[in-house]
Amino acid sequence: MKPRYLILLVMLALAGLGACRRLPPTPPAPELSAEQVLSRLKAGRGELTAFAARGRLTLISPQQNATGTALVKGRLPETLRVDLKDPLGRAVLTFATDGRVVEILFPRENKLLQGPATPANLASFVPPQVKLAHALRILVGDLPLSPGLPQRTRFEAGDRMYVLEWLTGAGSLQERLWVAADDFQPRKQEWFGLDGQAAFRVEPGDFQPSLPGRPRQLKLVTFNPAMELRLTYRDFDPNPSLGAADLAVPRPPGVALVPLKP
Repeated sequence: MKPRYLILLVMLALAGLGACRRLPPTPPAPELSAEQVLSRLKAGRGELTAFAARGRLTLISPQQNATGTALVKGRLPETLRVDLKDPLGRAVLTFATDGRVVEILFPRENKLLQGPATPANLASFVPPQVKLAHALRILVGDLPLSPGLPQRTRFEAGDRMYVLEWLTGAGSLQERLWVAADDFQPRKQEWFGLDGQAAFRVEPGDFQPSLPGRPRQLKLVTFNPAMELRLTYRDFDPNPSLGAADLAVPRPPGVALVPLKP
């Protein structure tokens, strides 16, 4: 190599090192109380009483796998309707519940299942370990699920996460929530059963400035039974005007009614 080329390479390397030295360091996370972290988490989110969303849904479970386009409508705390279409746009099922009754329509068979809103009957869309009211809040990213302030708070410097933990009355872990220090959005949440084992995990993501605090992507995982629900919203309408017909299962002519077990 000619001397002038070697000198040029050394100069470029030194310039690069100088630029690296000039990069601003990552600012330290502020030392905040649990109350301050929750306040920033909820800031700008707005009150949500109903929603309508459209996107991609994938459900993986021992009983069934399903994927396609989903239209999800809900009115908090416990009214939910989900219309699922296959990749070709054909209707696969319509699921609806008001917290008391569950109805599931299979249009291809012209069959309507109807019964009480037990965990087993809700399981076609709401995993058994997840309460219906919790499921609706998860769908809109309304975390944490526990009321009040957490009993334990810590900061994980490596991941730049605030970790908030709520305990049961007996002192066991009920909920653990990770909140990013950079944007104060929830990154992961775990809910624990009475046996101390994790019942489900939620991973929200892709938060958009147009919808503060509302994720465009959601992954809900349960462990017993093992189920995974993934949602990627293309459209999300907060607080739409929803009538009774918007949240009910349609009744096609000649539909066969099949009772679900109590």
